[in-house]
Amino acid sequence: MDDAQDVSPLRSLTAREWDHTYTSSPAHWDEEPHPVLGELLAAYAPPPQQVLDVGCGLGTTARWLAERAYTVTACDFSARAIAEARRRTAPKTAVRYEVADITGPGPLDAFPVVLDRGVLHTCPTDRERHAFAAGMARVCGPGGLWLHVGAAAPDPESALDQTNGPSWTTAETFLRAVSPWFTVVHQRIADFGRRPGITDWPARYAVLRRRPGG
Repeated sequence: MDDAQDVSPLRSLTAREWDHTYTSSPAHWDEEPHPVLGELLAAYAPPPQQVLDVGCGLGTTARWLAERAYTVTACDFSARAIAEARRRTAPKTAVRYEVADITGPGPLDAFPVVLDRGVLHTCPTDRERHAFAAGMARVCGPGGLWLHVGAAAPDPESALDQTNGPSWTTAETFLRAVSPWFTVVHQRIADFGRRPGITDWPARYAVLRRRPGG
């Protein structure tokens, strides 16, 4: 068998594969957000606000938002992740969990603020990034905000596409995915998290505004 036949097409993990990931191994990337996200929320979307946390995983960011007086809807297409997130969330916490895929024709409403922390960077191709951005546009109301946190590559040479783990995107690649629907209001580079050697890699923090009619 030649090399071309050995190489599988790049793609993101399916819901079933994420279910297996959450069942079979610890989520080492799961931790409360870096303070930069709090700074951007305070500057551009201070509470009280309704926030959709997309790809919420185990609900850590959703609970962090609720503690800061946001009313949160948190969704993930992994039923296993949502079940565990519900288990970890105390009663009366202002978080509602849903099993949903924003890239499909789901029932989610439009929100004034949508957040993805480490979700776009699981999309390893332009096609998948475009589909994810289109989904974010569907759930973000006109004039609403998308706060994005994802792996950032400083230049094309250091960009890495991976099927398991972050896809490091350049600023150009990121803009190509989001620009049909959103205007970038603010960008900066900071660590994704605070665990040395695990989550302290460079991430893009971006605030995007949904263009009416986009």
